[in-house]
Amino acid sequence: MDPHAQRTVPDDRTGPVWLMDRYQSRALIVGALFTILLIIGAFLGPNSSDHFFRAYLAGYVMWTGASLGCMALLMVQHLSAGKWGLIIRRPLEAGAAQFPLMFLLFIPIIFGMKHLFPWIQGGSLWNAQNSDAHTIMLHKAHLMMNVPFFLVRWVLYFVIWWAFSTTLRRWSLQRDRDPLGRDWQRIFENVSGIGVVVYSLTMTFAIIDWVMSLDPTWYSTIFGLIYLAGQGLTAFSICIITVLLLSQEEPMRTMLRKTEMHDIGKLLFAFVMLYAYLSFSQWLIIWSGNLPDEIQFYLHRMAGNWVNLSRFLILFEFAVPFALLLSRRLKKQPAFMVPLCALILFVRIVDMYWHIEPSFRTQEREITFNWMYLAAPLAIGGFWVFFYIRSLKSRPVFPAYDAQMEEILEPEHATA
Repeated sequence: MDPHAQRTVPDDRTGPVWLMDRYQSRALIVGALFTILLIIGAFLGPNSSDHFFRAYLAGYVMWTGASLGCMALLMVQHLSAGKWGLIIRRPLEAGAAQFPLMFLLFIPIIFGMKHLFPWIQGGSLWNAQNSDAHTIMLHKAHLMMNVPFFLVRWVLYFVIWWAFSTTLRRWSLQRDRDPLGRDWQRIFENVSGIGVVVYSLTMTFAIIDWVMSLDPTWYSTIFGLIYLAGQGLTAFSICIITVLLLSQEEPMRTMLRKTEMHDIGKLLFAFVMLYAYLSFSQWLIIWSGNLPDEIQFYLHRMAGNWVNLSRFLILFEFAVPFALLLSRRLKKQPAFMVPLCALILFVRIVDMYWHIEPSFRTQEREITFNWMYLAAPLAIGGFWVFFYIRSLKSRPVFPAYDAQMEEILEPEHATA
């Protein structure tokens, strides 16, 4: 289609079912296969159960973050009313629909809490990591870090997230059936404004519970913001891959202009820089402060072979994407953007491993990589993608009667 010609909304807004079925079946196979391997691996070797739960936690945080990132970006899009969000709104809604799945997938972590959290007295980590500093900190944190309150918070987080995501998704379909429009934009803005604040608070507390509490003697006030940026990076990568694959067929082929491809590429670029900036800021503040309780976080990740993994993350989570996304031309090329986003998702998995594994004192000098650290994110991710595509198939791939629709359909101007 001539990019400078006037476009019309396709009569059929349903995505290519055959294409989505293909990827959905592949995702199910990947999820089932690696789940079987994980279950087998959990019983192989003396420390296999420890590796299983650590790997599972890393994969779980990664894919729960994908749903949270989708929900947050959906709210931001409603607040900004940007036309960039019209193309990726349904992928964002599909990603935000996976909270019931992630709620159920948290159950194995409950059974493995004694293998993960040192604040559980009597757990396998209590004796291994117990020291004067740990004992003092654990007693101070006991009011918050105890199993009953931990589980109450877990349920509360998901109830809140599910309520916001379900409300926005339900209203989105109602908006599609309302050609007169009414005052939907104001309604979405009011809910999303509250939702962004609630998301920021609940997500921060969840990350404290699930990741920061792995080492009760360490803390960072910027930790939640780092995960917020990481979730946005993950969600954008998933949505870009989805939209570009759907654009192989109608109706997305007609709707996706080079202009919107460039817009979402710029937003991905922004999240790459934001994540790097926040991560560097945390390192700079802690390193310059040189306080024993804080600096141990980085000493553990700069000792032995861990420093090489840290360099890998600097290179492939910031330097390479940053350099490539500087190009205006490359941001408009699906053949470039899909592999780049896939690389970012892989590096996000490595990042979860880097954040979680060194928190365990037995691994603070040399990397002990177990294949389950790759299998767990693939197992959870396979089921996440399966239900993500199912949600995507349940509604048109882009909304109708939206205020930005006319602008999307305008002919593109020639660009360099």
